Amino acid sequence: MERIGVISDIHGNLPALEAVLDRLADEAVDRVVCLGDVVGYGPHPAECLDRVIRWCSSIVRGNHDEAVLDPRCAGAFNGAAREAVNWTRERLGPLHLAAINRMRSSSFIGPDDEVMLVHDNPWPGPIDYVHDKLVAALAFRGVDRPICLLGHTHVPMVFESPDDDPARDLSAVELTAFIPADGLPIRLAPGRRYICNPGSVGQPRDCDPRASFAVLDLRDRTFTVHRAAYDIAAVQSASLAAGLPAILADRLAIGA
Repeated sequence: MERIGVISDIHGNLPALEAVLDRLADEAVDRVVCLGDVVGYGPHPAECLDRVIRWCSSIVRGNHDEAVLDPRCAGAFNGAAREAVNWTRERLGPLHLAAINRMRSSSFIGPDDEVMLVHDNPWPGPIDYVHDKLVAALAFRGVDRPICLLGHTHVPMVFESPDDDPARDLSAVELTAFIPADGLPIRLAPGRRYICNPGSVGQPRDCDPRASFAVLDLRDRTFTVHRAAYDIAAVQSASLAAGLPAILADRLAIGA
């Protein structure tokens, strides 16, 4: 059975990514998977892609990664996000673009492919942020495995279904939601399904500015979110020097 490092939403933040990879080395994980949005927002897109490609056995494509390939996908972004993804596109060469193009929209890992990887929502529809039990109840329609790992919200969270029947429509009141605490394992019980979000490496939005990542232990059946401090000021300086919108640097210090 495996210990799997889970990272997501790096968003071109190299110091945060390096801090997380150092911690994952200490955690002695068997592999690392990435749930998308390697680029966008931050000033180090190529460097982050290089490290994720080197470290991660599975990488799914996020919406910011997709927008680098297809500018039409940035149409719904806010102004700062759209400016950042356009800046990013101009700084990636053919090899990096080809690497993004090879990323899948979903993937499966673990014994019997019991773990599903997606970036945002496993159930197609207009609401892609799985940020509460109401949306999670809809998302579980697309989860036919014991565990679904996703990112996109930049907030660590675990949702638990009361059973393992993907054919049954769930209501929000039937779900249990967990807000993970740093280093405190959440047990994944047999006979149930889980949607697990590790939070964001490069742009946390839960008022904790430290980089967020997780370890999924398939032997002990636990999902543990960890936080890693990194040099926020260095990223802010690099972002401003690159000419990226100031709000993208400012928000890093407050985790918003």
